[in-house]
Amino acid sequence: MINTLISYDGKRMGITKEERKGIRAQLREAHRRIDRMTSSGELGFLDLPYDTGTTRDISRVAKRVQKRFSRMIVIGIGGSDLGARTIWQAIGGTKTSLTFVSSPDPETVSGILKDTDWTQTAINVISKSGTTLETMAAFMVLRASLIRSVGAKAHASHVFVITEPSESSILYQIARDEGYEVIPHPTNVGGRFSVLSSVGLFPAAVSGIDIGRMLSGARTVESERRRRTVDSIAATFAADQYLALTRHGKNIHVLMPYADLLSHFGYWYRQLWAESLGKIRDGVFVGPTPVAAFGPTDQHSQIQLYTQGPNDKTVTFVEVARFRRSVSVPSVWKERKGIGHIGGQSLDVILHAERLGTEHALTQAGRPNGTFQISSISPETLGALFITFEAAVAYMAELLGVNAFDQPGVEEGKHETKRILESMRRKI
Repeated sequence: MINTLISYDGKRMGITKEERKGIRAQLREAHRRIDRMTSSGELGFLDLPYDTGTTRDISRVAKRVQKRFSRMIVIGIGGSDLGARTIWQAIGGTKTSLTFVSSPDPETVSGILKDTDWTQTAINVISKSGTTLETMAAFMVLRASLIRSVGAKAHASHVFVITEPSESSILYQIARDEGYEVIPHPTNVGGRFSVLSSVGLFPAAVSGIDIGRMLSGARTVESERRRRTVDSIAATFAADQYLALTRHGKNIHVLMPYADLLSHFGYWYRQLWAESLGKIRDGVFVGPTPVAAFGPTDQHSQIQLYTQGPNDKTVTFVEVARFRRSVSVPSVWKERKGIGHIGGQSLDVILHAERLGTEHALTQAGRPNGTFQISSISPETLGALFITFEAAVAYMAELLGVNAFDQPGVEEGKHETKRILESMRRKI
């Protein structure tokens, strides 16, 4: 059943059977540790596909938003933004339209202020901690505009907050004081692992996406992972990337979807891989550098580097077996050398041929590459992709001996930004 959703082919990764066999005991121990942390409740993201109660609650609130608002502005950054953006791009619904604000860029925010009809617009502000600088700054600006338009009393019904329901969350305190509806952010799920929680599911449901189908796809794959353990797709992919990194010096990991609607998935993967694996272990700096590429566009901008530049990369393709639409190229100019072979072909066949051509070029150059294939772009396969990569990064971290679920390297920049802003505020 799982192969109808997602499959992985790592035959061109340049990893030998002996190498895979050599880390099998490590991989089994990684699986046991992940299983223990999940069973104890320390890690919650692998249980999200089974949380049907939260799904029902989210769907009820989403329907109320749909009935009243034609647009919802989603304010968040990092894990509170990238997953929902990916879902909206790939399978965006037909109900309430979504607009995303992640950066406090004044040009972007002022543009939104100009073209928003607040009587028809809701705000979904997302911050696990409730103190995210960029998110709160954008929210404060947009909230002021909302109040000017609909009034202080009425504005509360336009605002939907996703944060930890804890006194440590300032956003939660504000929501309680202002009367905003709070949709809980699970406490045992980190931001970059939260796409299948309320963080990703609520905006998706508001837009009209069937989130039950997305969780169904994730559930199918996660149940298969639990049954197959170290032979699962997630564990196999993680083992390949780990061996490529530690035994073959491939410290740059490229993800290259061959579908326009999956380009944001590359950005989601980039955060997941970077924040989870870039760590200091016993005084040693470890972790691969993830790169979000995009086929076939990057055949014309990066493949030259990947085939003839430093041999320090793995390339992972994401291929769609069947597109939802088919477009044929007119059968013209057949006598013209160089383009005559294009006429009469369908665009999806051309796209598949381009991926195969890139795969061949990399393989001929001795550059490791693998391929994920999904049956089509659907809620089920998107859920399957999310949970597979989340599980894979957990395996990868265990193999590397690092904590996938913290990000201490992010905090110093946050503290310094706060110090600078406080210093500037005292001068005003």
